[in-house]
Amino acid sequence: MDKRLHFEPPYPDVLGAIAGHTRITLDPVQAAVGIFPKRAYINQPIEVVAIVQNMIDQGAEVRITLDLPTRDPNGKPVAFSIPKKSVTLHMTPGETGVVRMPLAPIMPSQPAEEVEIKVSLKAKAAKNGQLVRPPTRGAPPSVLAVSPFKLQVLRDIQFPEHVLDDGKLTVSFSIDSKRLPNVTQALKPTYEPLWTRQQLNEERQHLLEKIDAARVIAQTFVPRDVYISLFHAVDELYAAHGLPLHPGESRAIAKMLVYTFEDQSDTDPNYRIEDQRWFQTLCQTLAVDETVARKDPGEVAVEYLFDALIYDAILFGFTIIRSRVRVNLGDRTERIHYAERFLKWLAGQGDSDLVYIYLPLVLGGLSVNHLVRAPKDDPWVMLDELREAMRGRIRLASRDTAEIFDMLEKLLERSEEDLRRARIMRE
Repeated sequence: MDKRLHFEPPYPDVLGAIAGHTRITLDPVQAAVGIFPKRAYINQPIEVVAIVQNMIDQGAEVRITLDLPTRDPNGKPVAFSIPKKSVTLHMTPGETGVVRMPLAPIMPSQPAEEVEIKVSLKAKAAKNGQLVRPPTRGAPPSVLAVSPFKLQVLRDIQFPEHVLDDGKLTVSFSIDSKRLPNVTQALKPTYEPLWTRQQLNEERQHLLEKIDAARVIAQTFVPRDVYISLFHAVDELYAAHGLPLHPGESRAIAKMLVYTFEDQSDTDPNYRIEDQRWFQTLCQTLAVDETVARKDPGEVAVEYLFDALIYDAILFGFTIIRSRVRVNLGDRTERIHYAERFLKWLAGQGDSDLVYIYLPLVLGGLSVNHLVRAPKDDPWVMLDELREAMRGRIRLASRDTAEIFDMLEKLLERSEEDLRRARIMRE
């Protein structure tokens, strides 16, 4: 076997391995901020902890500033001993690290609950930076620059859901009544890299070792085992992002995702499963947790591969519908840009857009309707549901989306023809 890696997988999502889905995006970085411990005595040092992840292949400058209150929630005075309220990081391409900014409540502070600290993050980098990680949660790292013990300490920190208010986010802690001796230790901010490109070769070696195992698992991603799980995941995803779907839309997108799992090498001589982001993510995940191989295929598809699968399905969907409609859908570079913009929307950047439902996911799923047959699935029902959805959507459609509904009309007719040729009758 050739022991070299013949593709470029995304960098691991170190931030997600620590803080889960909690993150805030400030191009070109993502971050999660917490405070530890959550309760402190007078004169007891605490730390504002920020996990910062550079998302691009260029260096980035990140400045973190703390805005401390002078009054607690009860209106009583609160004061702090703090060595520095602001730090500036110079991060290498793709680097992830942890910043610890210590401070201590001091007199005349009194016992209080939920004392809030505002945290400002500002980042800048060269304009030509290219993403090396997906904007949403990606595969975990298989190697880190810190020990497993330090990693677990970071995971024990609570990283609350972040909401930006005037460019700042808020963390809070509580002050207990006990008073320790005056702060005598020298407090100072620290920064520690968690992952840099020095770990990249080892990461890729671990990935390489899991390719054969991933091929075996990939064969289990068939409609009867993954369609229902993907259908529910799609429905929940869009609802959570302010675009609730009609049943036919959820069915079509789920079918597009299922079809993306299929090996296309028989019809496309350029197809390689190793080039699919979902397959790369599967290899990366297995390198960290081999027990994933024993889990239900639907669970693996949703819990570990979902965002990567959506990315691949968008690119694949454009290819499928381009062969069926005479519309300029852009070149590959433009399609990749669209897929990245879609994932940024899933990560909380940008406004919801009806286009994200139909182009190309619903239209692609409609095009493969006759090819993806799940248990108890009547593909004719999906056509009826999409027509019903279109009647409701088109009343609210803008001029920009009118062309999409024209394509939908044509593809609905084409899908009926496909079903009749395949001798698939209404149930």
